[in-house]
Amino acid sequence: MTPKKKQYKDFESALERLEAITGLLEAGDTPLEQSIELYTEGLEIARFCEKKLTEAEEKIKIITEKNGETVEEIFGDKGPQ
Repeated sequence: MTPKKKQYKDFESALERLEAITGLLEAGDTPLEQSIELYTEGLEIARFCEKKLTEAEEKIKIITEKNGETVEEIFGDKGPQ
């Protein structure tokens, strides 16, 4: 039976769970099999968080005024210098 993938409603709840998993693994008190399951879940959460961060980065826009017109610039875009 394949374990059901957990769905996280948002970045914050996923990050909170990832921090909990990290704490459990760092404590070193979990049995090997459980540690492997936690590590696997942590990898899935890390991928989820990375995807959410990438999506957020793509959505971030900086509104600036140029020549009297409102222009949207992609976050981090230095533009012509």
